[in-house]
Amino acid sequence: MIEVVRRPRQGLFLPEADLWLDPSSKAERAFISHAHADHVARNRLSLCSALTADLIRVRYGTSKTGAQEVRALPWRIPVPWKKGWEIRLLPAGHIVGSAMLHLTRLSDGATLLYTGDYKLRTGLTAEPCELMPADTLVMETTFGLPRFVFPPLQATSEAVLQFVNETLAEGRLPILLGYSLGKAQEILAILHQGGHPVMCHDSILKLMPLLQALPGMPECRPFDANSAQDHVLVFPPQSIRELNLGAWTGKTRSAMLSGWALEKSARFRYRVDAMFPLSDHADYPELWETVQMVRPRRIYTVHGHTLEFAADLRRKGWEAWSLERDDQLELSLE
Repeated sequence: MIEVVRRPRQGLFLPEADLWLDPSSKAERAFISHAHADHVARNRLSLCSALTADLIRVRYGTSKTGAQEVRALPWRIPVPWKKGWEIRLLPAGHIVGSAMLHLTRLSDGATLLYTGDYKLRTGLTAEPCELMPADTLVMETTFGLPRFVFPPLQATSEAVLQFVNETLAEGRLPILLGYSLGKAQEILAILHQGGHPVMCHDSILKLMPLLQALPGMPECRPFDANSAQDHVLVFPPQSIRELNLGAWTGKTRSAMLSGWALEKSARFRYRVDAMFPLSDHADYPELWETVQMVRPRRIYTVHGHTLEFAADLRRKGWEAWSLERDDQLELSLE
């Protein structure tokens, strides 16, 4: 048995491998799946993909990681870890640079796949997801209910561009809201397809020198109310309150791009004119597809609808349990 300890205020820990998985607070040695702030702690040693290491440096400098070591690992190549272990990173498809962790115990060949945040759908900017078989699967289940089925990316992109075109035709300013890292780059790639000039929030512009080589990245300018005519604004949701629209006050239409757009109340909750179901997480059919492709003996669910999806798996004959609880559980890598 390989013991896995879950501490609600820090995360998952593999004691035998001496490795934390996406801890939310400082740890000695940790795997960081991607560069969103809630996954980046001040660890003594952090393992991640090369692009995630660069994003951490650009987004947080030394304030988030201190003088600690951030070690970039290659894609797909097994790397020795401690005595008797190998680890390898696989693209997770969540956002640019996001990775899954595949762990092998050399003494008996037992394996574990930790997905972190992921999706199987191919997006416009993130590396396509790659899965490997594993005895134990620890999977993220944010959208682990049957009602969460996302439409094809092309349909969503066309709907977003229609919203933009209609708003511009009305002489108004379209504002598209998405998180600075990951969602913003997908939005920019969609706007590039429509040929629209873009103005972005500083937090998005800050990443452009590092991400400009991504496919379909348009040229972005800082927001200037005096020259915003015919432009599209791309901003993170929390920054919309600080936006000084000047003469455009009362002449905008806003849209949020999120997987939660499938919830009927989402538009009112986010206080926007429109919602579009663009998500960087796996939907319900993709969760099932993941299980079929990995073919694990044992499944553990983390984040989101963990209890519900684990119960669905058990009804179909899989050994599956939620890790969203305060006690300690053991994962057997037989």
